[in-house]
Amino acid sequence: MSNKFVLLWLLLMLPTVLFAQTVISVDSDITKNSEKSMVLALGASAILPGMGELYLGETSSVRPFVWVDASLWMVTVVSYVIGERYVTSAINYASQHAGLNSSSRKMTLLNAVGDYRSRSGVKGQNSSPDDSENYNQAMLRAGKAIDSEFKASIDWDWGSSDNPETTERKEHYKDLLGNYRVSRMVFQIAVGALVVNRIASVLNSMRIYRATSSEGFASHIDLSPRIGFEGERGIDFSVKF
Repeated sequence: MSNKFVLLWLLLMLPTVLFAQTVISVDSDITKNSEKSMVLALGASAILPGMGELYLGETSSVRPFVWVDASLWMVTVVSYVIGERYVTSAINYASQHAGLNSSSRKMTLLNAVGDYRSRSGVKGQNSSPDDSENYNQAMLRAGKAIDSEFKASIDWDWGSSDNPETTERKEHYKDLLGNYRVSRMVFQIAVGALVVNRIASVLNSMRIYRATSSEGFASHIDLSPRIGFEGERGIDFSVKF
């Protein structure tokens, strides 16, 4: 009777003995950010690329994002300042040499000043007048009112095309506008790159958070029985990405 009791006790204790040695190996990297906020990480990356990665402890990704962002900000500011100087120089030059009586930065007006020699007719007689001399006449031929794009009171006159000096001045003005357009294009590209850099940092922070938080923990659990040669018994419990 006592032997049966001992056998029954051993039978009941067998699962306990087999599973007494449970080895748990958890990759700490997948849980190190489980207490942190994904919203805060993504917000930090959106404000300043690299800061979300820094918050999540992924320091290797911080410097590239920060340096790229700093470089893009420098290009953005410099291109904007240079562009503003070019457009200011163009307006002042047209005011001095063509009598432009407006300080408007509207590109429709500034382009017209470069495309047409005058608003309402060149002072003096040209030996070979062309369609680019009179802005008002060009508008009327196109079926438009002369003040459809800007006020009729705005005026300019580069002078006769028979005078090479006036032609050179007009071309110099157009060069100033061309330089402004290039600066403006660089500015717009830099602003777009700043946005792309933030999107890239946000996506990278999201990837890091998902890889280092406890989300999806169960899908990475692996259970396997283990019986050692020296009588060791148990279950290997591992969690890995």
